[in-house]
Amino acid sequence: MATATLCKLEQREINVQAAIQLRQTARADERPMPAFTCTECGRPVRPHQDGGHTPAHFEHLRRNRSCSLSHKATHRKGAAVKHASSIDAAELARLTAGGDDYIRTKDGEVKGLALRLDLNEEAPEVIVVGKGPRIEHRAKLLLDTPYAVPTYVKRGTNAWEYLGEYRATAYRTGRSTIEQYRGERRADDIAGILFLESVEAVSVTVRGGGFADPQTRREIELAAIHYVTRELELQGFTVEDRQRENCGYDLLALRGQEELLYEVKGTDAIAPRFFISRNERNCSKRNKNWRLAVVTSARATPTLLVLTSAEMEDRFTFECLAWECTITMPAA
Repeated sequence: MATATLCKLEQREINVQAAIQLRQTARADERPMPAFTCTECGRPVRPHQDGGHTPAHFEHLRRNRSCSLSHKATHRKGAAVKHASSIDAAELARLTAGGDDYIRTKDGEVKGLALRLDLNEEAPEVIVVGKGPRIEHRAKLLLDTPYAVPTYVKRGTNAWEYLGEYRATAYRTGRSTIEQYRGERRADDIAGILFLESVEAVSVTVRGGGFADPQTRREIELAAIHYVTRELELQGFTVEDRQRENCGYDLLALRGQEELLYEVKGTDAIAPRFFISRNERNCSKRNKNWRLAVVTSARATPTLLVLTSAEMEDRFTFECLAWECTITMPAA
């Protein structure tokens, strides 16, 4: 089967990167998400960025078996091998303790996730949680679960696909977060947004090249975080530490209706030089309230430079130090 690398937006065809950029712009401007459709069957699709084990492609929100482009392009390894690529509802119930909720539980423990892409376009990384004591309780239970759980998405009538093991990293109930991720759903019907990450998420460690050792880098980072937090508090912000959530920024700054997301970079040098992850840079492009806070001479005489995403892209040169390579499967 061929991989969908183009979609239709109204009467024109666009590629994955253009579609992702349009979604990011719409989200930043708080406008409805653009409606992308399959070039072959005309059904709704969503763009997927390349990364992990998945090349960039368009994915149908609901599988159309008569469409040659209606499948997910994956090259999964390890744990995925023991799961069938598509299972029916009975097998899903056996693997996730049954039930009809998308957060499946048994005896007070989360056993798995069963997600629908027509309700959660950015699943499994982002889940929109509706209102109601039962589902809100399960959302918080998932957040408190210290382990990853098997995650499935619905691909068609009585057909579910295993995506891997995912764990919750954050549950946000703020107005701006709900507006950003609600998609076409009404904000008044949403209790909050769950953020998940795959246990297969890639992390890259930088050593050498004139950069400090890990222990020294951590000390510099803590000094920078402390300095930025203090500066924001002096400006009247309430600051929440989000470092452990791996959400693309370190600090959430709140002042009245104002909400800013700060990614903090620290260095002992006078000139700013730092690394930024793919997740952090993607977050900067998705959120117009994202800020880069660079603290130079962090442990001596700290100086703070704050930039918007656009200013960061203009002021700095980005050089890739590593590439992840996956094989492209030829079309049948």
